[in-house]
Amino acid sequence: MKKLGLSILLFCMLAMPYASVAQQADNSEVPDRADVVKFLDLMHARAQMIQTLTEMTKQMKLGAEDGFKQKVPDATAEQLAKVDEIFDRLFAALPVDEMMDAVVPIYQKHLTKSDLTAITAFYSSPVGQKVLKELPAIMSESMQAGGDIGRKVFAARSEQFDQQVAELVKDKPKQ
Repeated sequence: MKKLGLSILLFCMLAMPYASVAQQADNSEVPDRADVVKFLDLMHARAQMIQTLTEMTKQMKLGAEDGFKQKVPDATAEQLAKVDEIFDRLFAALPVDEMMDAVVPIYQKHLTKSDLTAITAFYSSPVGQKVLKELPAIMSESMQAGGDIGRKVFAARSEQFDQQVAELVKDKPKQ
C-alpha cells in the first residue's frame, strides 16, 4: 500500500497538473530558476502539492484502517485514532519547500524558456484559469477513485499474501 500510495503521490504531484508540458528542453534556451518559480506559482504548485499530500494522507489512512480492522476486527476507536496519527505525522514531516526546490531543475531539464512562455500564456488565459480552478477538485476526486481501487486491490492481495504465508508456515518441514 505504501508503494502504491507513493507512486500515486509522485504521479499526481508531478504529472497530472503538468501533463501538457513534457518535452525535452533545448540546452540553448534553458529557463532560469525565476522563470520556473514564476510558472510553479502560476500553477499553484505548492498548494496543489499540499492538497495532494492531504488527499494521500486521507487515502492512506483509510487503507491503513481497513488493514488494521482485518487484523484486529474488534479495533477500538482509540486504536484507529492512533493509526490515523501515524499517517498524520508521516505526511506532516514531508518538507514541501524542499520538494518544491527539487522540481525546479527537473523543469529546467525538460522545458525551454519558450515552452514556459507559451504554457504561462495558456494558464493565464480564461480557459487556463478554469483548468487551474478545477484542478484541485479533479485531483481530489481522482485520488478518491484511485484510493478506492487501490484499497480493493490491496485487500485482495493482502488476503492472498496472508494465505500464502499460512501455507508456507503449515508446510514448513519439522526439524
